Amino acid sequence: MAVSEVKGNSYTFNEQYATQTEAVPDNSEMSMDDFWQLMAAQLQYQDMTNPMSNSEMMNQMTQMATMNAMTQVSNAIANFGVVTNNLSQVTLTTYSTGMIGREVTVATVDNTGKVNGELKGVVTGVDLTGGQSIYIDGKKYSLSQIMSVGEVPKKEDDTTQETEKPDTETPETGTEGGES
Repeated sequence: MAVSEVKGNSYTFNEQYATQTEAVPDNSEMSMDDFWQLMAAQLQYQDMTNPMSNSEMMNQMTQMATMNAMTQVSNAIANFGVVTNNLSQVTLTTYSTGMIGREVTVATVDNTGKVNGELKGVVTGVDLTGGQSIYIDGKKYSLSQIMSVGEVPKKEDDTTQETEKPDTETPETGTEGGES
């Protein structure tokens, strides 16, 4: 088996293939430099009696430029996902640490995850490892268990309260009794 080096990529010769078009480099990504080298080789070894037309050359250059632009957009989108995730983590960490010293109401849950009550207390600590959690009186609670922060008035039933409507007064015209 013969091995040749081409610009840092190793290609392996395989006698089983009639042509070596199936041979692929270890690094299967093609860069713009690789494209330009192939274009130069194509121009150098073309048939002089039937040279490549300008439109064919422009078509190849346009295709490569398009592929390069698509790769850059793909990389930008991948980086955007990383940046968004990092920003989300920073926001969550800032929120969590901002809870320290604040009075919160948390939902208490049993072993099955069913809510069985609520507890009011002051956040004494925050765990930032893994799923972020807060501590109240030495017990750990998930951020998703926070029901309210601070003193929240209890909601009263609107049907028990009677609303009074203010008396509608007619504007005075400057005379007593509204007579003219």
